[in-house]
Amino acid sequence: MLAPCALLLLVATPRGHEQHRPLLRRAPVGAATMTLPSALRKTLLWVLALTLLWLVLIRGYADYLARPLPARALLLNAQQPEALIKTAEAALIARQMDEAERLAQLVLRKQPLEGRALRILAAVAEARGNRPRALLLMHAAAAASPRDTLAQFWLALNALADRDLNAALQRLDRLLRFQPELADDVFPILATIALNPVGSRALAKWLAVDPNWRFDFLRRLIIESPSSSDINRLLRAIVLAGGVVHEAELEVLAARLLRTRNWPALRKLVTSASVGSEDTALLYDGAFDEVLRNRLRGWVIARVAGADVLISKEPVADNNSLRLLFYDRRVAFKHVSQILLLTPGHYRLSGRARLIDLRAAQGLTWTLSCAESEVLLGKTERFVGTSDWRYFEVGFSVLSADCGAQQLRLVLDARIAAEQQVSGEAWFDDLAVELQAPIESVPEAGNAQQGADSA
Repeated sequence: MLAPCALLLLVATPRGHEQHRPLLRRAPVGAATMTLPSALRKTLLWVLALTLLWLVLIRGYADYLARPLPARALLLNAQQPEALIKTAEAALIARQMDEAERLAQLVLRKQPLEGRALRILAAVAEARGNRPRALLLMHAAAAASPRDTLAQFWLALNALADRDLNAALQRLDRLLRFQPELADDVFPILATIALNPVGSRALAKWLAVDPNWRFDFLRRLIIESPSSSDINRLLRAIVLAGGVVHEAELEVLAARLLRTRNWPALRKLVTSASVGSEDTALLYDGAFDEVLRNRLRGWVIARVAGADVLISKEPVADNNSLRLLFYDRRVAFKHVSQILLLTPGHYRLSGRARLIDLRAAQGLTWTLSCAESEVLLGKTERFVGTSDWRYFEVGFSVLSADCGAQQLRLVLDARIAAEQQVSGEAWFDDLAVELQAPIESVPEAGNAQQGADSA
């Protein structure tokens, strides 16, 4: 019986085209020739076309059903590879090892490099206690299908069980580089390694080269770690491995220390971040020259309706200053601030101000308060009206160890909503905080908890 395609070619060949095929031997004159009636030939063509179409549709529908309904796909095509894989995985979960092995081997007969089938055979070998065979098959599965998450995880966990940190980190690094959506699954494993004294040194070598998953991992680790001392050990290990701790990571750590009110650790962090810079002032960037250079320390300037806050050049001198423009609207203004880390002592805040027709019931003022309790430590004179550049200053004291951080803020001094109506312009420059006399007898805040949560 002729194959369908061969029969299709035979039926479809027109009778009058023999002369165009000189290589074919002509039938002897008078010999009988086989011809098919035109109607029969058309019928055969339709039958063959419908048969081929049916086969294509059935196979295609089986491919479509392979993932969601593998059992139904196998009814249509008993050798559909994806359906066989899904069915084998289900059998593996149900502990039907023989069935899982049989289905995986069926796949490998047609597709010898199907990594998932190799992974299923490895899992079967492991369940039967044959770990050497399981390792061999799982390595082959990972090589054949590098993006197979289960194979990579299995190899990483087995490497950890064998105390081969480097091999485990190599697998986890590969997963995070090429499949970042797996970060939530990988994080608990990496966090356990990172918070271990030995593991942190091994992990630091991978973090030192700045992989694309580093910041998200460190940010989450800093936020969720129970102790900042473990975080600092990891950061030191990154530096020792030739890497750099980035400013964005230091900001996350500073936010954690600020949230936990660990002022000694936060002060130490800020001091270490300033090593090598010329700025050792108690107030950062009081001249408003490099507002965005170091966000770990610096001004926080927020937007507010009814006012513009700018860093502008002075009209005459080529010098940056803080400039505020108010448009005769009610503004609850308190949108320029900076966190200070002053130890107990007596201080002086000074600066320069320039006012252009600034109209407000109470005017603007710089206030100093404890960051955690908002206890007022001091406030400057009220700025209102018009004046050329002039100096101002105010003394204040940090007397309590509980006031480990302070907030310097420029506010519109208003007691009621009607006093928030403000118009005009104000300029400020050359702000500075100077220590007048330390208070040595007050113990440092947070010393008692440094053993458990130190920097």
